[in-house]
Amino acid sequence: MKYLTTLLFLGFYFVLNAQERIEATILDSLEIDSCSFFEKQKEIVFYNKSNVFYKTANEKTQNYNNFSLGNIEHIDLYNPLQIVLFYKDFNTIVLLDSQLNETHKIEGNKLESLINFDCVGLAIQNQIWFYDFISQKIGLYNFSTNTVQYKSTPLSQKIKDYTTDYNYFYWINENNISAVISIYGNIKTIGRLPEYDAIQILSSENYLIRKGNLLYLFKLEENKMHEIHISEKSFDKFYYKNGFLSIFTPNKVINYKILLP
Repeated sequence: MKYLTTLLFLGFYFVLNAQERIEATILDSLEIDSCSFFEKQKEIVFYNKSNVFYKTANEKTQNYNNFSLGNIEHIDLYNPLQIVLFYKDFNTIVLLDSQLNETHKIEGNKLESLINFDCVGLAIQNQIWFYDFISQKIGLYNFSTNTVQYKSTPLSQKIKDYTTDYNYFYWINENNISAVISIYGNIKTIGRLPEYDAIQILSSENYLIRKGNLLYLFKLEENKMHEIHISEKSFDKFYYKNGFLSIFTPNKVINYKILLP
């Protein structure tokens, strides 16, 4: 009877873990050396290779580069009609239209109220989210009116990782505490996250986490990790959007289709 109970327990354990693992279906594998960003939106592909930003659509490829500004630190494609490129080394933000024409160049050192950009993202109504690493405040910069509104008091911990959308700025501090601020300045502490090597914030409750060479979906409200099963034994970076997961190796981008619970 004891033997049967053990078997039943082990069977339940393995079924439970099988349910918690997320299967990923491989779509394609592209030979792109030194690719640090890749996103596919329907039939349009955006990617960054060696600090040149590319857009490929209908077998036509366009690109934008500005090597004088150094490395592209961050790319925001929340609105593909208003693309944000952040050149942290030169404290500069470049906005591109859908044809990769430069529409705005925001140089933090030359603004009337100097901003030391550390984190940036597109916000609503011609505004840019930013975190100023000198004042340690989060704010909004309006590039049409050249005005600044700080939305927070100085943060007690530096920002380690972040993401933005039109209305919210999400971040994780050095103690792995996740928080969010709205365009109205309302701040909410969300909760503590587990230790990680790399992370992508999907929402206030869902996070993609890499620990070693394993990738997980962490659901904060449930305090539960779901392993995402991919074929790569090692990889450099990852990126998820709208059901598509891109895995970056030194010379390839492998794209998967996944369904997150």
